[in-house]
Amino acid sequence: MTPLSLNDLPRHSEWAAYLLDASSDPPTDPEMYTKLETYDDIYAYLLKRYHENPIDYETFIEETRSLGRNDPDVISIDEALYFASSAELLAQERSVIRDALRPALGGDETVVDLGCGWGATLGVIADTFPNRVIGGEYSEHGVELARELSAGTDRISVEQFDFHGDWDLLDGNNNIIFTRDSLTAIASVETVIDRLASCVGDGEIIGGVHLEPVGPHPDTMLGLLRRQYAKVRNYNTDVLSTIGKHQNLSVTTVEYDSIGANPLHPLTTVRWQAKQE
Repeated sequence: MTPLSLNDLPRHSEWAAYLLDASSDPPTDPEMYTKLETYDDIYAYLLKRYHENPIDYETFIEETRSLGRNDPDVISIDEALYFASSAELLAQERSVIRDALRPALGGDETVVDLGCGWGATLGVIADTFPNRVIGGEYSEHGVELARELSAGTDRISVEQFDFHGDWDLLDGNNNIIFTRDSLTAIASVETVIDRLASCVGDGEIIGGVHLEPVGPHPDTMLGLLRRQYAKVRNYNTDVLSTIGKHQNLSVTTVEYDSIGANPLHPLTTVRWQAKQE
């Protein structure tokens, strides 16, 4: 990876350039990635692509991660910017997932990945930890592809899931909730976190790990760009503050900008556990 100056970011990020000079139209529909149909279309495309060329799991992961990216492209880690290849980004993302989950797992928990999309994180979780892994995804195309990609691992299962519907995919009373970049697309996370807190009260969930864009961003140039980017694109960044409103949820870790495949919307590690009475 090669360090990149913040001054050079607008030359490599259309959105950064737009936020600094909004005299033209935005690069894309600002609210595109808050719409369910956008994700369903993406997963349908990936499923079709996989059926037309059923390559091995690792190759599919690598090729899919490079779609829509320059190689190399700009990423962020701990508020620093870098040029990274798609392979370097994938390695960093996997490392962040492992590091985020490791302190929360003792060996017999079930990791429940809510909003798992096409299952991009399920394999790395199952490969690293001995736990059972359940993926939950709203899109039927996402569920189908995730099931096909994980068919060789009996510890992985994938169910259709709606954040605002039934949560019957939970396995017994030893569940660790995991999300990556899924809650940010929800207009309000209050009902989701309310449900988590309720399940903690019922003894079904013992903790959670979230890799999500959260505020507040620091009062730096990069932080201000990130704040405005989330506002313009109608992304939710309230996960951390909403968790903090619940007395039975205890936040144990917050690591800002663990990884930013999009440096304007990086993922922060938030780890919490059921508060001991």
